[in-house]
Parts: sequence; C-alpha cells; structure tokens
Amino acid sequence: MQYIFGFFIALFFGACSTLSVQNDYDPSYDFTKVKSFAVVHKLKEGEDGLTSKRIYKALVDTLKAKGLEEVDVKKADLIFLYHINVTNKTQIYTDYQMVGYGRYGGMVISTPRSYNYDEGKLIIDGYDPKMNQTVYRVVLVDEIKQHKTPKERQAYIKEAIEKALAKFPPR
Repeated sequence: MQYIFGFFIALFFGACSTLSVQNDYDPSYDFTKVKSFAVVHKLKEGEDGLTSKRIYKALVDTLKAKGLEEVDVKKADLIFLYHINVTNKTQIYTDYQMVGYGRYGGMVISTPRSYNYDEGKLIIDGYDPKMNQTVYRVVLVDEIKQHKTPKERQAYIKEAIEKALAKFPPR
C-alpha cells in the first residue's frame, strides 16, 4: 500500500494534455453566499507529504485568486477536502499489418499489445458545514508521469488545480 501513494506523487508530474476534469455541483445551492473557505486533508499512511502540501497550497492560492478568504475551518462557508487514489491500469490495443506482396497475395496479421500504467485520481469536495453536505465536487484523472524537478511538479499541480476550479463557483 505504501508504494501506491508514492506513485501518486507522479500524478501531477504529467503533461496537462492527458488531464481529465469532471465537475459536479448542487444546482440549488447558492454559491454567491460563499465568501470564505478552509482546506482540510489528513495524510494517509504512505501518502507523500510533499505532494499533499503542493496540492494544499495550489487550492488555497486558486481560491484566494477567486476572491475568497481563507479562514479557520470552524468559520468557513465551504470546506474543501481532497482525496487521492492510484490504480494500476492495462490498456490493450491491436496492431494490424499487411503481409505479402503482389496483386493477389497478402494477408492481414493482427498483433495484440498491452500497455500497463498507473492512473492517479484527485477528488476535491466542497462541503457546506451548515448543511452538512457536499455541494461541489471535481475529479481530476491523469496517467502518472514524472517531472524531474520540484519546480516542475509545483507548476503542474498549480496548473491542474486552476483547471479543476476554472468553473468554480458555478454560475
């Protein structure tokens, strides 16, 4: 289990071109009343603290840039929690090749191939403590790749979080 969370580190090291973002929210919720927020995350055993700190900072910076104020969790209009998951995936595809020459000769040979990779998922929930329910959710999914420097990692995380919260608050 410990290596699973280590793999998550690389989730945010890949190129944004493979990043998938899915937003969902409660359409009856009045997001115009949200003026303050808090970000909460409890590290799980084996989870990378460096990546978690980068995600936390990117969330705070992005929400502040949207005009929200970071406050203590007890005073927050919305509490943002995030969850991390890594899954090993296999993609199977088939190559087709023509073999043989001539006008009447030849045949098609198919060669199945597989590609194993780790897929990382980051789920960010916006929770209203007064209503005791989640009112906003965004899910980021990406194939895990690696960047070489901490600066590149931070830049990717910042870009991914900004993309994830681009439609927040919903209008």
